[in-house]
Amino acid sequence: MGKHERGWVEATEKLTAQLANGAEPDADLEEQGRPDLAEALADRLRSDFPDLTAVRHAGNSYDSLGDLIVESADGETFVEAKFVASGGTRANLGQDTLTQFELFEGATAWSDFREEIGFPEDREALLREFDDYPDDVRDWSYKSAVYDRAKHLKNVLDVSRGQNTGSRADEVLADPDATETEREAARIVNAILDLDREEKLAYFDHLRAADQNPRNVETFAHLIVCGYHTADALEEHFDDDLDEIKRLLEADAYRLYEVNKNSGTVSVENPSELLAGFDWQDTRVEIPEDGTSVSVVTGSPDDRRRVLNVAYNWKNKFQGIQTPSMNVFVPEA
Repeated sequence: MGKHERGWVEATEKLTAQLANGAEPDADLEEQGRPDLAEALADRLRSDFPDLTAVRHAGNSYDSLGDLIVESADGETFVEAKFVASGGTRANLGQDTLTQFELFEGATAWSDFREEIGFPEDREALLREFDDYPDDVRDWSYKSAVYDRAKHLKNVLDVSRGQNTGSRADEVLADPDATETEREAARIVNAILDLDREEKLAYFDHLRAADQNPRNVETFAHLIVCGYHTADALEEHFDDDLDEIKRLLEADAYRLYEVNKNSGTVSVENPSELLAGFDWQDTRVEIPEDGTSVSVVTGSPDDRRRVLNVAYNWKNKFQGIQTPSMNVFVPEA
């Protein structure tokens, strides 16, 4: 989270505590934060905890779990507040997260693996096969040359907003009226998609051969489910908070609230319920033979359960082009 975003988020959290307590909101916090979101979250907290006696802001040292602490007759409940643009994805993390936090011991990071097998050079060679780029994207001295060329290929294919680029390429190749330029663009796009998939499968072979650290895998799963969705938050909590999080979950004293920044709607999750029934035996990352996602699984051999799904993904243009990352999802119950 950037410094600017952290600033308005912290101000909104503090406003939430003031409003939930019925106090007069601080004018500076109203200017720095989002009073509308603070009011929405405060209303939800008052509804969910009708006997609350106070709400405290936990501060932003990573020594505490949660952003807010709700005090009631039943004790303290720690609340992690998330202000999100949309739902669905539990977390968008850096491409090397699983090796950075040593879920795999001694494994090569995904970014380094691509360099080692020559993926960037192979991708560039495919992009160079297209002969009809505009003049402003021909100069390979620009760092954005790959991105600009991929964008142009999408324009040639007339990929509509939200449409899968590979699906559109297949449509063009099946269209008898498509031009040769369109067909060439479609062929190159598909070749890059195939190259990307082959590279991911090769990387999964590499990960499959590496030893795993079950404690780190379990810690990662707990922190993600409990709302720690950035590399900084994971790093600050990774070494010493697993037992404390387990204690809070066992005491049913932890909640994750998500506030939609656009609509102001508030949803709540109880990690205790999400993780109910997991016995945390043989916790590990399960890697499929054919696929571009992995899963965190746990349990006895006759009752294996998925905790998280982790997709290796490229955010921009299309797969294999720009912004490699990891999307993390909690499987549907």
